Amino acid sequence: MTSIINYNLKNDNGIRQVLATHDGEYYVVSHSTLMSEPETFIFKCDKNGTITDWREVGGRKYATLDEVLSDMDEYLYSPEHLAFLGQV
Repeated sequence: MTSIINYNLKNDNGIRQVLATHDGEYYVVSHSTLMSEPETFIFKCDKNGTITDWREVGGRKYATLDEVLSDMDEYLYSPEHLAFLGQV
């Protein structure tokens, strides 16, 4: 189950970040429009929203922030994302 802790952790310069918990773990879900293709990725963090590991653990290009937040099970550690990272 996903719970939003802070929907406006960061919202400036083309990056919007949300602090959420999912199955007892903390994550920053980050949406960026800075690149030529919009992307939303998930990072492990602490309870304050400080990212503790910059390796992406989920997300997808062209996915919106709300799409990822509404279905974290689909986007977190998904085979599609791991293949995108070359980890499969």
